[in-house]
Amino acid sequence: MNQAERDMNLMVVEAIEGYAYNHKLTAKEVYELFSKKGIISLLRSQYQALHTQSLEESIYFVEDVLRRERNDG
Repeated sequence: MNQAERDMNLMVVEAIEGYAYNHKLTAKEVYELFSKKGIISLLRSQYQALHTQSLEESIYFVEDVLRRERNDG
């Protein structure tokens, strides 16, 4: 695994933990939610933009994606 791959994985883990903390969920619950909704691959695909932002911005990004899905669904 190269450094970029490790950095992407770290960003995903931080987003999971931050989202879990903000929403009073376990990391496992958030991992399952993110997996089910395709958030993990979305985060990884947006790494180039998201890694330049704060962790909070990554969490806001995920919250916005999930909110839009709920409103459209």
